[in-house]
Amino acid sequence: MSALTKAALICGSGSMIILISILINLPFFVQIILLLCGLAVSVYGVFSLVKMVIHPVKKESIAPPDEKIVIPTKKKKRPSSTL
Repeated sequence: MSALTKAALICGSGSMIILISILINLPFFVQIILLLCGLAVSVYGVFSLVKMVIHPVKKESIAPPDEKIVIPTKKKKRPSSTL
């Protein structure tokens, strides 16, 4: 799973915690705790996304730079003759 997907899932899970804390009838103290936890998770996810935008990950190619990549040429097909 890529880092972008993980950060997006973290943001979404924080939002879901906030939504659940509002929709379920819980004691006031528990709702406040869930709201704060959901807010903290969402802020962490947004922080991760912003960090990826500011410092993008440099993608490395699979082949070392010394090796030449050979692209095979396509062979022409002969037309089939029907009798």
